[in-house]
Amino acid sequence: MNTLAGNAPILPQEKSKVLFAESDIDFGMPLWQFKKILRLWRDGKSVMYIAKWTKRNPHEVFFALYEAWMDGKIDDIEKAFTSGALLKGANK
Repeated sequence: MNTLAGNAPILPQEKSKVLFAESDIDFGMPLWQFKKILRLWRDGKSVMYIAKWTKRNPHEVFFALYEAWMDGKIDDIEKAFTSGALLKGANK
């Protein structure tokens, strides 16, 4: 469900939360990089490894994988959570 219209929240601001508003996350990437992330993931690499290799924030790598999972391009997104290393120390 979309809860934003343009830049103004539809929900009352005092009772709402805009997700990732304070984060330094880039939600876009070149298609070649998205494909490389998927290729590395399919080769069994971890989110942290892929983030270092692609010089991307681990959160951005996870979101790319999540997008791929939502589109049915991968079916093993749960692996991102099993190592416990996904987001530890990855806030910046």
